[in-house]
Amino acid sequence: MDRPALATAVVVDDWPLVRLGIGQALKGSLVTVVGSAAGAEEGLRLVRARGAALLVLGSHRDLALAESARRARELPSAPRVVVLLDQVDPTTLDALRAARVDALLSRSVGPEELTAALARVGAGERVVSPALVPLLVGVLGPGGGAGGTPPTVGADGPPPLTRKEIEVLVHLAQGRSNREIAEGLYVTPATVKTHLGHIYAKLGVATRREALARAVALGLLG
Repeated sequence: MDRPALATAVVVDDWPLVRLGIGQALKGSLVTVVGSAAGAEEGLRLVRARGAALLVLGSHRDLALAESARRARELPSAPRVVVLLDQVDPTTLDALRAARVDALLSRSVGPEELTAALARVGAGERVVSPALVPLLVGVLGPGGGAGGTPPTVGADGPPPLTRKEIEVLVHLAQGRSNREIAEGLYVTPATVKTHLGHIYAKLGVATRREALARAVALGLLG
């Protein structure tokens, strides 16, 4: 099997056994842990010294998660940043998104989900675990396209979404029901249902939560 784009990693977490467990999970993804640390300061030093392609941030106390991610992004050879979250509030989650972390995953993520997330990160996508999407309600909006126009994807990604489908996604991110979306867009609930069906098909998902997670990963929201 070919080595992944993210072949080397530094792992940061308070607990040695957690660091060991993350390392074993990464090994299953053909990623070699070249350093581990209890704090982000030491983790960032190891990334610089060993040229790691990936920084995995778990629980640590010396720096805020968003600050840790921001500093990592400012390194000369910036690693991809994956954050494993336990209990977090929407404000912290939004700060991490603003820091442009590459993946926001639940701390309870399984090896298969982690492997899939790393493959998508290695391909240049941003990843948000579906389990975290409810915390994003109310802080998501259209992604930043040129001139304020939301990107619609296409080419190497899923089929392009229409402007109306993007609008439906934005309302969906705000936690609105089909009827509330219909009222906001001045269409019928049946039309909203049709739009959702098209969105699910284009994004390759089956639920609202998966649609929002995929939309964030593709830069369609936030």
